[in-house]
Amino acid sequence: MADIRISEHSGFCFGVKRAVDMINKSLEEDGRGIYCLGELIHNRIFNESLIKRGVSFIERGDIPKLKSGAKVFLRAHGTVKELVNELSARGIEYIDATCPYVSKIHKIVASQPAEAKVMLIGDAKHPEVEGIMSWAKGEGIVFADLADIEARHEAGFVDENDCILAVQTTYSGAEWEKCKDRIKELYPNVRIYETICGVTENRQKSMRELASVSDLCVVVGGKNSSNTAKLFAIASEVCKNSLAVESADELYAHAETIRSANKIAIAAGASTPSGIIQEVYNTMADITNEELSFAELLEQSFKTLNTGERVTGIVLAVNPTEVKVDLGTKHTGILPYDEITAESGVDLNTLFKVGDEVEVICGKFSDSDGTVLLSKKKIDMHKYWEAIKAAFESGELLEGTVKEILKNEKGYAGIIVLYGPNKVFIPASQTGVPKGEELETLRGQKVSFKIIDVNEQKKRAVGSIKASNRITRKAAEEEFFANAKEGDKFEGKVRAIMSYGAFINLGPVDGMLHITELSWGRIKKPEEVLKVGDTISVFIKSIDVEKKRISLGYKTEENDPWNIFQKNYKVGDVVDATIVSIMPFGAFAEIFPDFDGLIHISQISDKPVSNPASVLKVGDKVTVKITAADIERRRLSLSIRALLEDNGAEEATEAPAEEAAE
Repeated sequence: MADIRISEHSGFCFGVKRAVDMINKSLEEDGRGIYCLGELIHNRIFNESLIKRGVSFIERGDIPKLKSGAKVFLRAHGTVKELVNELSARGIEYIDATCPYVSKIHKIVASQPAEAKVMLIGDAKHPEVEGIMSWAKGEGIVFADLADIEARHEAGFVDENDCILAVQTTYSGAEWEKCKDRIKELYPNVRIYETICGVTENRQKSMRELASVSDLCVVVGGKNSSNTAKLFAIASEVCKNSLAVESADELYAHAETIRSANKIAIAAGASTPSGIIQEVYNTMADITNEELSFAELLEQSFKTLNTGERVTGIVLAVNPTEVKVDLGTKHTGILPYDEITAESGVDLNTLFKVGDEVEVICGKFSDSDGTVLLSKKKIDMHKYWEAIKAAFESGELLEGTVKEILKNEKGYAGIIVLYGPNKVFIPASQTGVPKGEELETLRGQKVSFKIIDVNEQKKRAVGSIKASNRITRKAAEEEFFANAKEGDKFEGKVRAIMSYGAFINLGPVDGMLHITELSWGRIKKPEEVLKVGDTISVFIKSIDVEKKRISLGYKTEENDPWNIFQKNYKVGDVVDATIVSIMPFGAFAEIFPDFDGLIHISQISDKPVSNPASVLKVGDKVTVKITAADIERRRLSLSIRALLEDNGAEEATEAPAEEAAE
């Protein structure tokens, strides 16, 4: 049998799936009066299935015929602005199923001023492009490709001072790069928007990679699907044998080509349902299997399985409720959601891909349906239980999701954590949540825990988040002390304040910041500088690894007020200051935060002062002259008297000049 592989990014993209989910929801709620303005997506088979379910496809001319209560879906590719306006004007309810990536381009174009030219790379006749260009206020132009750009340029299309460039979401990434570079050369003032859908780029990249190692490529999708056409172009460029099909039935016409291939790649456009991709895969498998000998086919037909038997199968199809598995026998394996996981809301498509191998246990056989119920959870439960036992012996920490919160008559009993499909009980006292607080905050959270007890007979385990936290903290603390050194700087948070200083949290450990390190000035208590919760920059002054003690520093050369003084002031400067304290011998005045000088009692006034408090009080604003700065002893002398004497001298020298003038 040939090696058949499906490209990773095949089938519905986000935008198409969103549109399909929206119309499916409406059909489930009320299937009457649902219309679609144009094809919802570019896939004939899917659109025909919608018609069978009661959806009517209409064009612009049908809008006036719609009756009250009609519900109109706007297709995933987007709709021209005029039609949206017409629906609104007639009061007809519409549901916008436009792909968000396309809507983004609508907003970009609509936000441009009327004088700005809008340039777009893409297919001018494609519904997406028609919709985009309808939102332009001013002139718009669509370039098909690089050759079109060159032709328009030669015809006289000239540089514009205000123009933008965007691209159709499903355009070829490689061609976009060429077009973009040329546009930059021709129109240097252009503003470029990268609007190729990221899913499209990944899909094209995956196609190119898979095609390069295959001798046959089959691209599945609608005949009018732009992104399918791009995929086929890439496949044809890389792999000489490439086919484009819309359904599995078309493959039989190419049976000989398929049988001669050893490595076959399947890729699908963004509008191709997964069911069609699966049909193509199964049909190709059937065609390639026709070469099996009679003896091989006979051997396969006799192959049987038994209830409880463990077997490895191949994933055939994945849907929200179950996975179909090929077991190599006449029975098709059905793996229900509940036999895969105990968690709710899991997307099975994230766990399984068509072609994956999966180990399962056989359950009930149904010869009438040709199926057998399978269980993966039983295998996983055994595998995870062995991991739980090993973790109990080794002390290894495990991680799981909090599934249930348990209560009893006394309050909270504990929580149930899912480790794989296995349940681990964690008592309330071991959750790490303080007594009296709500355990509900843990619901749905991923938590790390340590296994503290195992009952082998009952297959039950007890865990502890608190023990895990303790181990994690200890490991982080040991790593910190192994790497930390004097001089290391940290952004720490004030955890607690004592009379002698503050404890600063550095992450896994705390350090002590002594009161003498808090300020270059004089403070009586740490609260004058810090409060709990503050974040400050500190450094390690000393570290005792053995005793696990850290002394922190806060004062640095950069914030030394004497260094600041020397950079900004000099003796003789006149500055404004604030009285911060009064002593019998004078007053201290602050000239900038944490830096003050002494105004000696003899320098307070040009007249004798017996008590500084009789002239000054704390908080007074004064103007002083810097008379001396003792850097070594860190003392600053200030004077008010010097300024008074200077002013008196100036007045004495000015008086004769005034008298002469008289």
